[in-house]
Amino acid sequence: MVAPTGTFQAALRLFENGQVAEAQRRLTEFVLIEPQNAEAWNLLGVIEFQKSNFADAVKLFRKAVQINERSAKYLTNLGSAWNGQDDTREATECFERAIESDPRCVEARTYLGILHLQQGRLDEAQAALQAALIDAPKSALARLNLGNLFREQGQFDQAAEQYEFSLSTDPDYAEALLNLGVVRSEQGRFADAVPHLRRAAKLRPRAAAIHLDLAAALRETGDHAGAVQSYQRALSFQASSFDGWMGLGQSNVDLERWGDAISSFQKAISLQPSSAEAHQQLGKALQSSGQAEEAVRHFAVAKMLAPKSPA
Repeated sequence: MVAPTGTFQAALRLFENGQVAEAQRRLTEFVLIEPQNAEAWNLLGVIEFQKSNFADAVKLFRKAVQINERSAKYLTNLGSAWNGQDDTREATECFERAIESDPRCVEARTYLGILHLQQGRLDEAQAALQAALIDAPKSALARLNLGNLFREQGQFDQAAEQYEFSLSTDPDYAEALLNLGVVRSEQGRFADAVPHLRRAAKLRPRAAAIHLDLAAALRETGDHAGAVQSYQRALSFQASSFDGWMGLGQSNVDLERWGDAISSFQKAISLQPSSAEAHQQLGKALQSSGQAEEAVRHFAVAKMLAPKSPA
């Protein structure tokens, strides 16, 4: 049986145009006809990888590697799929094989560097990321993770420099904006942090963690109303965030909105009943609102939970 001309290219165009399900259907039929087409197996692996079906992705990328075991691209993709399954040994082996096949494979060096960073092997991570940047100095991903490495080492200025490099290549890189904002907050430069965190929140509006970081920075700058809004946005996406309810309560305290503060601290306590800090803050809010008897009860609970804490 002869494969129709252009079948793979047609499937590739469908994939590139966002018609992933139809591309997958055609590719599945195509590899039955041309089982030695490594690119088809690889693309099927990419589709499963993008759906976070890492076990299936491993099987498909392995098909591609079996056909062309020297392909740095296929080995890198296979390593990424293994990493998605938290199999760091297999992932490391694939990335190293990819680099052996193509010493200038930026993706393999970058992913190997990220893997080492996740494992706390900072010297090896730095060597891999810097090697990647020799061949691709504008790699936003490599810059981002080199920044993460410097941040891990407490070198905040160097970290910020790498995040800024990353943003010079991709101004809409939400992860770099977030990390730059967080680093500035860690340096106590909250006014500098806010614009980066605002931009990150705009790019990823449903990311609760970004709204929480923005809210904390806004509160530090004295923008308590803005902090309340950001905490509320975060909680609209992650209502189970203890830190979110505590931050919202504290921001409402800053605004002397005692009723809202009490409600927020009560929600925090419902999530973590054993938090002495939550009971203490609720007690203070109740006291300020004139509910002295109820305040005393929560102060007593806080003291019981943390007897050595100051009253």
